Amino acid sequence: MKDTDLYFRILGLTEPWFVEAVELDTAEGRVDIRVEHGPGVRWFCPTCGRELACRDHAEPRVWRHLDTCQFKTFLHARIPRVDCPEHGV
Repeated sequence: MKDTDLYFRILGLTEPWFVEAVELDTAEGRVDIRVEHGPGVRWFCPTCGRELACRDHAEPRVWRHLDTCQFKTFLHARIPRVDCPEHGV
């Protein structure tokens, strides 16, 4: 099993999200997991629930996750943004 598939399952991700890369830095004692979504995905306005195309992405964010054995684990992702005609971005 590939490391990307392993972390997809461990994290409980579902489509359209997928693990793009897993980087292990033994010197720093950390694992960095990069999560992305596929192209052409439609998202929902968080206010009204209208389904819309992705306008752009917020700045990349990093979250600390539970450790992977002795390694600190960090998730990296860009959150998609929509431009709702009623509620804006």
